[in-house]
Amino acid sequence: MNASSSAPLGQDKGEARRQQVLDAASACFRRNGFHGTSIAKISKAAGMSPGHIYHYFENKEAIVEAIAKREEQNLSELARKLQEDESGGSLATRVARQASDSVDRCLDPAYLELQLELAAEAARNPAIRRILRQSDKVVTGEFMALSNRVGLPEGMDAAEVELRMNMISAIFNGVMVRGAVGAEVDRKQVSRLVEKLVRCLLEDAG
Repeated sequence: MNASSSAPLGQDKGEARRQQVLDAASACFRRNGFHGTSIAKISKAAGMSPGHIYHYFENKEAIVEAIAKREEQNLSELARKLQEDESGGSLATRVARQASDSVDRCLDPAYLELQLELAAEAARNPAIRRILRQSDKVVTGEFMALSNRVGLPEGMDAAEVELRMNMISAIFNGVMVRGAVGAEVDRKQVSRLVEKLVRCLLEDAG
């Protein structure tokens, strides 16, 4: 086997190792919190030596940045899905159509525990706050690009749509908090109300 044919295999293995570290770190952050998680604990959870961890990531902040990038990719994929939705419709219709799946995602214990832990750390750690703000900026840009391609709601300019998209994001963040600290959530009813709120925000220009 020549060098050119073996390179992609090595790259795939390296990427698999990176994802292995990110999965282990995510589990540790959920279980122990950011400050309660050391590289040694991530190493143990990942089943590899600390040296291997440092080969891929300089420190915990670099791991958090990679986790945020992974979330960016997931949300970018959602934006593409909304754009390519063969059912068509307005921006409001496309976003509302994803309400149920988005609620399910926000209420997934593994997802919400990690997101709330990172948000809590961002409130007191400027480095983590910078990482998450940059990630949020990228995701917002993706959804604004989608809005421009699909068509802005009648009577709204781009600034107004961005503000309303941020409010929709806040709604889903609230769903996560409620799922973490409140009584058991009726997902069907929450999805129904979130869909109505999405339509209200993206259809009513008043």
